[in-house]
Amino acid sequence: MSLAFDECPFWDFSLKVYGQEGVSTACINLQDKHILDVNIILLSMWLGHGGYPIMDHDTLMRALNVSRRWNKDIICGIRAVRLALKDDFSPISAENCENLRQSILSLEIDGEHLEQVALASTVTATPNPDLEPSLRLAICTANLGLYLTHLETKLDEKDYVDVRIILSATFPNLESEAVDSAIESLAAI
Repeated sequence: MSLAFDECPFWDFSLKVYGQEGVSTACINLQDKHILDVNIILLSMWLGHGGYPIMDHDTLMRALNVSRRWNKDIICGIRAVRLALKDDFSPISAENCENLRQSILSLEIDGEHLEQVALASTVTATPNPDLEPSLRLAICTANLGLYLTHLETKLDEKDYVDVRIILSATFPNLESEAVDSAIESLAAI
């Protein structure tokens, strides 16, 4: 039995950005170091990129509710099993462990997809298609700043390198000075 997924522009955006060089590593670095949900990082980017207004407190709380329940209880559990399968489980063959690990990876990706559909459903605002890219970038950093502030997370220089990779992938046509300025504003939060 396969899962039925509704069309989800957030998922399509995430696949495009996450698939760019360095983004998956940057997201996972932030996730592992600060116990962040990559999907909320990507939601912050999608909302800004799409011209949505800055995430309000209610939207963040709805998104965090999805994340706390689904990501923490389901996705992290699946991921833990997948990562554990990298260990030696003799006498079970390494080939069988790897095949099972790949199957679990597919399940984890489906779970991430379901989470993103749920996160997108928490957004009630309407996007403004006329926003300039620099304003969209500012919204991304404001959204990310709101998420980090709520979790009382402080980033360091290495983290800002990862954020830069994510922002640059979200806005590949913006000059690096604009991205640097956005990171400076995030660091000031």
